[in-house]
Amino acid sequence: MKALNFKQYIIIVLSIIVISSCSKDDTPDEFIPEYLVTSEQVVELSKEEILTQLGGSGMLPNEVEFLIRYGVKGIRLTYTTNDIQGNSVELSGALLVPVGNFLKPLISFQHGTITSNAQAPSNFGSDAEIMAFMFASTGFVIAMPDYIGYGVSAHLPHPYEHRATLAYATRDMIRATREYFKLNNFDQLDGKLFLTGYSEGGSATMAAFQLMQQNHSSEFGVTAVTVGAGAYNKSEFMNWVVSSAEPLEYINSYLWVLDTYNSIYPQLQRPYSFYLNEPWASVIEEQGVFAEIETNPSLLFTQEFIEGVTTGSDTDFLLAVADNNCYNWLPQSPIQLYHGDTDTYVPYFNSESAYSAMINLGANNVELITIEDGDHITSVMEYAAGTFSFFFQYLMPQ
Repeated sequence: MKALNFKQYIIIVLSIIVISSCSKDDTPDEFIPEYLVTSEQVVELSKEEILTQLGGSGMLPNEVEFLIRYGVKGIRLTYTTNDIQGNSVELSGALLVPVGNFLKPLISFQHGTITSNAQAPSNFGSDAEIMAFMFASTGFVIAMPDYIGYGVSAHLPHPYEHRATLAYATRDMIRATREYFKLNNFDQLDGKLFLTGYSEGGSATMAAFQLMQQNHSSEFGVTAVTVGAGAYNKSEFMNWVVSSAEPLEYINSYLWVLDTYNSIYPQLQRPYSFYLNEPWASVIEEQGVFAEIETNPSLLFTQEFIEGVTTGSDTDFLLAVADNNCYNWLPQSPIQLYHGDTDTYVPYFNSESAYSAMINLGANNVELITIEDGDHITSVMEYAAGTFSFFFQYLMPQ
């Protein structure tokens, strides 16, 4: 074989370089979000404005004012998740971002029961957001899903206390939040992820925590969790409601849960007359679950329904209820459960049974914090203060 001269060698080398360059695109691929649809800044509060709001609310003791260090931007996100049937649906949520170029931990905060769309986080008009802005002003990014039925999905009924959709809405709001930072080239999330919520938000948080640990452990490393006064043990809760022979102040909320499950699960979808005596079945049919009705379950519910639940014979209904339990599992991340022992809205046994089940499964990182003489409203402040202190300890150098 005849040896190549220098000129021929250069031509061949250049040809290889040109061919390689034509076959390979060295330009970085444009990031295309999978969950995030839109983002819009709605509000921005300075550190001073946040301090003024907190001072007026009475939520901030003078001795911890020094923790309020940053202004906060309020951003409305829309994102996709799964609805009850597993189809894609667009939801919204609020994202609170402390102003400043520094590494920030992320808290996913799930709101409690609301009955008006105006109270949805993405509308930036509820009292609960005062606490969220306080957390954000200390350096946390706060993600708050609206859930199905609020915000951009207000045209849909809210699947109240439905474990799966609450968990999906929470999980995918976190995904959309991460995509928001990546899309805007904000390399500011430090990798720590905290979950918290109270009342229905406690249920949503527990359900999302379980979902992320069991199905997405490589995607979500949960740092720590707090839950307050959530209905984790739906089976015991439903039996308690149906078995009660005294008036229940919050009977309409319990009917909302029943109505949700009755409409979602194909094996149910029964007429109100199966569950309720007349005239209450007709009243609810005409006016909805928040109509003025009999509050004593022994007079409100039909005997057939009561016996089906209390004897365990109504297996279709009980299986639907049990599908929404989220208490009997083993958490891998530290979790605190807050609950007032005089709570008449979501009884204390919900947290007590969750704690006992987790301990029996071998958990050594779960703590039940009983708020003595606390009801559903008065326990909120101790839950908020405890959450703040608990999360902050994971930000300290180890």
